[in-house]
This record gives sequence, structure tokens and C-alpha cells, in this order.
Amino acid sequence: MIAYTDGATSNNGSSYAIGGWAFIVLKDNGQTLIYTDSGSLQPATNNICELTAVINACTWLQENSTLSEKHIIYSDSAYIINCYKEKWYKKWQINGWRTSSKSPVLNQDLWEKLIPFFDNENFDFVKVKGHGNDRLNLLVDQMAVEARKKC
Repeated sequence: MIAYTDGATSNNGSSYAIGGWAFIVLKDNGQTLIYTDSGSLQPATNNICELTAVINACTWLQENSTLSEKHIIYSDSAYIINCYKEKWYKKWQINGWRTSSKSPVLNQDLWEKLIPFFDNENFDFVKVKGHGNDRLNLLVDQMAVEARKKC
């Protein structure tokens, strides 16, 4: 199965920022829609919304598939995909959840929920260009924006 995830915020970084997250799950190379979910958060940052979407998609996939089934998670978040591909999280853990500049890692609680999926060989994470030509990324972006508006 594959999942597309996205997060959206208004007034990102302010104490009153409203955020939305969404994911869709498909099979048959993206031809058959299986499940969708979305929600809102306040206060939120864009990174919190992106992380929440990916965590919820991974959790849903884990709970609704066989142990050996492979999953691809598509995200337009360079923050998440770079962390996965470049193994930033391993360095953070070794350094007591500090970045290379010695500052605390933001959203540690969310990263701790996501890392088991990074380490699970049944999950792969792929970067997709945000607001590009990928119809599924555009759909999940629209869902996240709509979820944000409901908060």
C-alpha cells in the first residue's frame, strides 16, 4: 500500500497558528483508494502538522496490513524525508536529542513516534514535490487545508 501525507498551517510559527493534517491510503499503484483521514491542531506549526500526518498514516498502515506488506509513504516535507534518508534521528539520539548546533530537537515527542517506522524495513519514505503536478499530493494538500479551516 502507499500513502500520501500533508500538513498545512495558517500563521505558521505564531502562538495562534491553526494547522491541519491529512493522509490517504491507496493500493494497486495508487489506483484504488482505501482510506482517508484528516484533523486539525491548534497551536501548530507546519512541521507538527507534517509529522502528525505521517505518523497517523504509518500507524493506520501498521494496524491494517499484514506484517510483511511493504508501504511507501509520500511526503512533500523535506524535513521528514531528509531526516529519514540522512539518518538525522540517529545522531539526535546519540547526542541526547540535540542538533549539531547543540540546540534541542524540536518536536522530539513526534519524532519518537515516527522513528520506529523509519527503522521498520516494511516502510519507505519518498519525497514528492509540493504543489507540483502530482494529483495525489495536491489532493492530500487540499484535505489538510480543509481540515485546518475546520478548527
